[in-house]
Amino acid sequence: MENRKNAPGRSSPLPLDYLRMVSEVFTTNFDEGLRAFAKIANKPRFEARGDIHLTEIVLCVSLHQEGQLAATSVYASSDYDPRASVPTIEELLAACVDAIATVYQQLLVPGDVKRLEHLADESLSALENVPFEWTPVQVEKFRIHIKADKANPALDEMTEDWLAKNDPQYRKRAEEAEEATKSRFFTGPKNLDEKDLRDDEDKDEEAQDSAPKTPAAARKPPRGTLH
Repeated sequence: MENRKNAPGRSSPLPLDYLRMVSEVFTTNFDEGLRAFAKIANKPRFEARGDIHLTEIVLCVSLHQEGQLAATSVYASSDYDPRASVPTIEELLAACVDAIATVYQQLLVPGDVKRLEHLADESLSALENVPFEWTPVQVEKFRIHIKADKANPALDEMTEDWLAKNDPQYRKRAEEAEEATKSRFFTGPKNLDEKDLRDDEDKDEEAQDSAPKTPAAARKPPRGTLH
């Protein structure tokens, strides 16, 4: 999958539970845009993927259309130091989620049929304000780099799956990398007990009452996703 630093060495995939949660959050928050896009595209759906590299975290959310190999993919990259206690990996990923959401807010505009038609095309070149190269943005206190293209990370994943099935050494290295990722990663709010969740929700509601309303703040999903 695309990464900004092109660092040598293997990466570790983000846990599937977390990636499913991210996909669900985008599906929920962009429901209106997806329904409008579905009138032009064939069964559009979001899929999330992500990797942890030695000094970088990369999250990708792709918008797939059934029957097409190409997909609209938006990437977010953050510098990452596994030895540092702050910022946490959860904070960095939350910022990546928000950065990707800002791009889809410009792409999935329910009332802009022409823009949706361009989004359904094989190329994004007709669209303005799309970061075709790695572009730095500020998300709260974090510097995140974003990029969009028509690559389909699922094709890379198919290659990796084939290697995992046919190359025992590759499969062993992949399993070790996945376990290493899980050992330092918090997969989502379902790991918190109900009291902690209620306390966090109360704090979030108080903060929302005093904060300016934006599309992300107005429909805040669980901690560690859009906010």
